[in-house]
Amino acid sequence: MPTAQREQLKGYVPPMTYLKCENCGTVNSRPHVDGDYIFKSVEEKCPKCGATNMTIISIHVEEKNKRAK
Repeated sequence: MPTAQREQLKGYVPPMTYLKCENCGTVNSRPHVDGDYIFKSVEEKCPKCGATNMTIISIHVEEKNKRAK
């Protein structure tokens, strides 16, 4: 990979997908996967109750903590 591209990726923060369990309402996060969109139903296991019906409720990038000057 060229040096210029490495410098651009240095500050890269991957987007996170937030899912809500349809059974117990627990909110869980995971790295974004191509094809994710808001209100999409996915079959992923809830870490709390074990149900497999989750809905994507949010996709966003967390801001890095800004350095104090």
